[in-house]
Amino acid sequence: FHYPNQENIVLNDISFTIHQGEKISIVGLNGAGKTTLVKLICRLYKPTSGTIYWNGNDINMYQYNSYLSQIAAVFQDFKLFALSLQDNIDMESGNREEVLHCIKQAGLEDKIASLEQGIDTFLSKQYHEDGIEMSGGEMQKLAIARAFYKNSSLIILDEPTSALDPLAEAEIYEHFGELVDHRTSIYISHRMSSCVFSDRIIILDEHKIQKIENH
Repeated sequence: FHYPNQENIVLNDISFTIHQGEKISIVGLNGAGKTTLVKLICRLYKPTSGTIYWNGNDINMYQYNSYLSQIAAVFQDFKLFALSLQDNIDMESGNREEVLHCIKQAGLEDKIASLEQGIDTFLSKQYHEDGIEMSGGEMQKLAIARAFYKNSSLIILDEPTSALDPLAEAEIYEHFGELVDHRTSIYISHRMSSCVFSDRIIILDEHKIQKIENH
């Protein structure tokens, strides 16, 4: 793969298989192509050559919205909205009990409990005087809770703990298997120490897969 109107190869001769329910980590230095790889899986780009398969079918054969419904992703540049915390996680069904469960899973339970209006609190003071401003780590946890809430078969977390303090990061790693439950998961990191929970680790370097092993 190379980006449109560019000749520099970002990913070259990539080939691997992920099995249902596996926890996979992709590790590599900045610029190794980790995020690009999962964006290809998410169909944000198309491979320059080669094919990505899901259950033996070219992913481009699936209806786009149906395909995306099976993926929950938290990228480094995730977005939150000046809505209530509840609406940032679930804007449709309003399943408050499940929203609170996902908030607890993501480690935001104490923060929500401290708020007078709980999950009905508005994010940002831009449009609401009684809204709150959250720290970078808290917003990251909210984005993770949103990904947990989506009933997808694949969850992708791209450096999801970069804004968290070491204790909060360790807590998420410790419970990662429980958090993703039965879902297939892809976790991107540049630190090998954060991938202990993984079934397999894919090491990317020089635009290629150098090794696939357990921790």
